[in-house]
Amino acid sequence: MLTIQNDSGSITFDSHNYVLTSIDYGSIGATHSTAKGAEQVGERVINTTLGTRDVEIVGFIRAASAAEMETKKAALYRLCEPRGEFQILLDNNLGLSCHADGTVKFAASKLTNNDRVAQFVIDAICYDPLFSDAVARYRKIAEWVSNFIWPLEIPETGFTFADRTEGYITLLQNNGDVETGLLIHFTASASVKNPMLMNVETREFIALNRTLIAGETVVVNTNYGAESVTSYIGDGVEDIINDLDLDSTFLQAPVGTTSFHFSADENVDSMTVTIYYYQKYLGV
Repeated sequence: MLTIQNDSGSITFDSHNYVLTSIDYGSIGATHSTAKGAEQVGERVINTTLGTRDVEIVGFIRAASAAEMETKKAALYRLCEPRGEFQILLDNNLGLSCHADGTVKFAASKLTNNDRVAQFVIDAICYDPLFSDAVARYRKIAEWVSNFIWPLEIPETGFTFADRTEGYITLLQNNGDVETGLLIHFTASASVKNPMLMNVETREFIALNRTLIAGETVVVNTNYGAESVTSYIGDGVEDIINDLDLDSTFLQAPVGTTSFHFSADENVDSMTVTIYYYQKYLGV
């Protein structure tokens, strides 16, 4: 069941209030850069880039009164406001981010635009043309595993509530069509000096020249165009991009399996690293 949403709310095409007639996801255009040598037959492709995606949504609104129709039209206008971004959720698994080319266009004829029914068209462009997971996937490095087993029996010698896993390597599986950026959460339960995450195969890494304090989480965003390093301590939020090691790479997850290794200069056992990512697809 198709849903469109933004920060102001969401609308689901349920065949009762908002009815979907058709949706055209278009295709992604490609631009090939070429080179040609003297007396060469044809050209040689040296680079290919993918462009944007045009989307068209056609449907109609059902209402029981003029006031209800006005309310439902207003909700659609707010969701597809050209100055902001909205998401198309195909189902619970996949989404697409769009910007409307203009305001929602309603039919001119009273037969298809009145107090009971109103046909509309939404034309949009996806500057990021790839379909994406609707919910982030994640992998965790160095986590605590609960020792609680029910029914619970407490021995006279006592027991530990949880044990920390010993491994500092995780395998991240990207089954999408292209590489994807990461949201890397460094969370400290005590003082941790200079945490680092490394791609085991390429030896590329992202490192912080910073000592994290107990309760602090640093989030590193490596997604293209959204690169950032932010510290969260309680209600406090701070941009700490200047604490990023200058030799760092904004790590990506290539298609397939990637091994990531976590380390720190001091007190590595007091750090947990969680990597969030969205798989991306050329089409559905």
